[in-house]
Amino acid sequence: MKHNKLHISIYFLLIWSFSFAQQYTNYATKNGLPSNHVYTIMQDAKGFMWFLTDKGMVRYNGKTFKTFTTKQGLPNNDVWDAFPTPDGKIWYLSKSTHLGYIENDSVLSFPNKNEEETINPIYSIQLNNEVYPAGPKKIYKLENNVWRSFEIQIENKTREDYTTVFNDKVAYLGMRLEDEILNVYDNQNHILSKSSTKGIINQNSSRGQISDSLFFWASEKTYSILNLKTYALKSFKFIDEVGIETLKYPRINLIGNSIQISGDRFVGTLNRDLHISNPFFFPPELNAHFGFIDQQNTVWLATFTNGVYKLPYIKQNIVYHFNNEKVQNLNYINNELFASVYNKGFFKYNPINKTFDPYIASDDYNFGGVYIDSLKRTYFLKYSGIISEGEQKRVDINFNENAKSSRHINSFVKKLTFFKSNLYGIYSFGIFKINAESFNIEKDIILKGANDFLVFNSRLIIATNNGLKELESDTIKKIEFDDGIFNKPILSIKALSESDILINTDGFGSYISDLRTMKPLEYSEFLIVQDAFIQDNAIWLATNSGVLHYTKINNEYKLVKAYNSNDGLPNNNINTVSVVKEDLIVGTNNGLAIVPLNQTKNDLLIDVFITEATYNQQSITKGHTAFRYDNNNTVNFKFETIDYSEDRLKNEGYFYKLEPLQTDWVHTTINSVNYNNLQPGNYVFQVYNKSISKDISFKVKALWWQTFWFKLIVVLIGIFLIVLISRFIVKKSEFKKNQKIFEDKRLIELQLKALRSQMNPHFVFNSLAAIQFYINENDFEASERYLVKFSKLIRQFFELSKENEISLASEISLLQSYLEIEKLRFKEKLSFKINVDDGLFVEDIKVPTMILQPIIENAINHGLFNKEDNGTVTVNFKKGDEDSLIVEIIDDGVGFVNTAKGQRQGVKSSSVLKDRLHFLNNSKKWNISYSEQELYPDQYEKGNKSIFIMQKL
Repeated sequence: MKHNKLHISIYFLLIWSFSFAQQYTNYATKNGLPSNHVYTIMQDAKGFMWFLTDKGMVRYNGKTFKTFTTKQGLPNNDVWDAFPTPDGKIWYLSKSTHLGYIENDSVLSFPNKNEEETINPIYSIQLNNEVYPAGPKKIYKLENNVWRSFEIQIENKTREDYTTVFNDKVAYLGMRLEDEILNVYDNQNHILSKSSTKGIINQNSSRGQISDSLFFWASEKTYSILNLKTYALKSFKFIDEVGIETLKYPRINLIGNSIQISGDRFVGTLNRDLHISNPFFFPPELNAHFGFIDQQNTVWLATFTNGVYKLPYIKQNIVYHFNNEKVQNLNYINNELFASVYNKGFFKYNPINKTFDPYIASDDYNFGGVYIDSLKRTYFLKYSGIISEGEQKRVDINFNENAKSSRHINSFVKKLTFFKSNLYGIYSFGIFKINAESFNIEKDIILKGANDFLVFNSRLIIATNNGLKELESDTIKKIEFDDGIFNKPILSIKALSESDILINTDGFGSYISDLRTMKPLEYSEFLIVQDAFIQDNAIWLATNSGVLHYTKINNEYKLVKAYNSNDGLPNNNINTVSVVKEDLIVGTNNGLAIVPLNQTKNDLLIDVFITEATYNQQSITKGHTAFRYDNNNTVNFKFETIDYSEDRLKNEGYFYKLEPLQTDWVHTTINSVNYNNLQPGNYVFQVYNKSISKDISFKVKALWWQTFWFKLIVVLIGIFLIVLISRFIVKKSEFKKNQKIFEDKRLIELQLKALRSQMNPHFVFNSLAAIQFYINENDFEASERYLVKFSKLIRQFFELSKENEISLASEISLLQSYLEIEKLRFKEKLSFKINVDDGLFVEDIKVPTMILQPIIENAINHGLFNKEDNGTVTVNFKKGDEDSLIVEIIDDGVGFVNTAKGQRQGVKSSSVLKDRLHFLNNSKKWNISYSEQELYPDQYEKGNKSIFIMQKL
């Protein structure tokens, strides 16, 4: 009963293996292998795959094959076994006088001490980083770069087949074939245990030490494991373990932390009890003789005629059907799924065993099926006709291609629908209105580029190569949207909800529409969307880049996952899609795949390597990172990945940067980068692909004149010289500037004193003339008053003339005294007013000495003097902006124009005033402006108004 169950299980496993055999990737001589005769497969510590052939050893990184032959240093090309060790070496085994290993792309070969003896390592042993080639009688050890053999020294050795083992207690094993007894010996030749090997071990059995505690034998029907610690020998039959009677080329290897067993039928692992678990059976048509499961659970198969086959783990749980056949459509009919396969027919899905059972054979272009509920009939559509099913009857309706009458269908129908009590069929050039009973055409509605139609909310919507149309009263109408007409090529349409439809286009993605507005579906832009499947709040798009899965979140459809060939799809160009329970079913031009929705995808990128780094052709390594600077230096980096993803999906390139020269990542599709003329400094080169990055650091050492300390000293000396020179220049400049200022001030003071001295005689002359006038008139009283006031004014003048500036109060007092004297001289002909704003603090405000008196003098002597009537002089002191003082001197005399007519020589005091103002402003102590204007421009006696604006700086 146990065997029957096993045989049934194996039968289904074989059928299952056969169903996805087409999804293996084959590597042969056309891809880069030196030979299709492959002995074995292994993976080294870095993750590279190795294929051992009769024409050399091949290393594969997922993209390129690198072959090692006698040209690279192998003793011969026929390498049939090897051991990868944790330190990254690959120890090669062949029948030769030289054996060795490959490390970092270099082949090392070591001779046998006995040069005449060929090593035949058919029973070799690997323990950690040590490898011991062993033959039937001898075992070899590498010492001082020479292979040295040693034989087992024991009496009666010819009666037993001895095998050396490496263990603290056990020294060797003795197999007595005639008695079928296994003896375990220690170093003293004492027998530690005896076990019967009857029927389980023979002279053709392969053997080897798996670890320091396990030793194995494997024959065609059994495998046995000896525990070197407990001396327990366990034997297992293949028929009991995996249901296989005999197994060719059985081998057991320690792969990482697991023990793998393989032969010509399967590959599996041994569990803790040493039973075979998770066996993977080879498709018989591949003729594989050895299997290997790598770090990512990808299965690799070796053949003697077709090279290597690869099956990623993700594809091992996927069921494939219709190998290399075009699956056109998946349709639900009465809750059952049907597949339309080109030139094969229509197949019905069995969800229990995940098979598609033949339903209708048809060597035709098969479009799909549809159930018309109003007619209670199912229709299967093909190029040459329609198959109708109903009332347990099946009727073939063949199209008459030669029919001239419109009463007969003479073209293929891609889809049928029932609309307003009529049956309609769509074909490439329009819509047929069909009699449901006779299938005669009642009306042929021409519409070129018709692809699909849908009854939606009592409307028949048509998808065409020029947007959406609508059939109304058997007439084609355009559907206009709020933002215009949508005229993109549409391949299919689906009802999404009671108010929305899904529109799938040829090269413009998918859209959701309520037939008034259009909204693009995110991340579908510019994709060819052949079909879609809608389930609850999920959308599945069949596109030319795989399947896109959307789900509704907060009333918006969001992309949650994309499926492509790395997820196990036959290819990325999807014709149709459907979901059954927990399985995604996709149809392509290369067959159909049933993909579990809950399976996780392994990243087949293992690692990224910087394979070469050089500075001026000197290698950059961990032990050699510093290099002397050279002009026009060149730094080169080469890198590669170990990536076993599908070829189309792993060529995304690399991102790299050289810090601190580059701060942003740079993308490249090649695997090398060059830099020129790097300046001295510390550098870190980084490269990454997907989620893995690597870096390497190096330093360009500066020459003595490029060092930091040299540059610092030069900079400090430069700064010191600049400061020294600057101080000298500044001091010299300041000295000259101060000297000039001193001289200018001295000159200005002298000039001001000279100007004041020019004004004094003029005033004295006028005053004495007035006194003389009174004396001549015998008016001694007036002359006495005049003389008293004059003497007082002269005293004020001489006291104030010593000062450069005086208070405004003193200036007003001086002007008051002056005007009183002039009034005595002019009598009633002159009157004057002095007005001072209340806001002026006359004691605090300073003004230049006697700057106003010359203007008042001009106003009297040249303005009022020439006037026939009496005149008035008004002096106003006002507060200006920004602490300025405004002084207005106003007279109602004849004006400067009339004065100039009468006096050809001009007014000397006015010239003196201009010079004085010039020097005052140049002293940088005062800012004084002076202006004049006519008081009555339209009258003969125009008068004059002089304005001073004074501001002390």
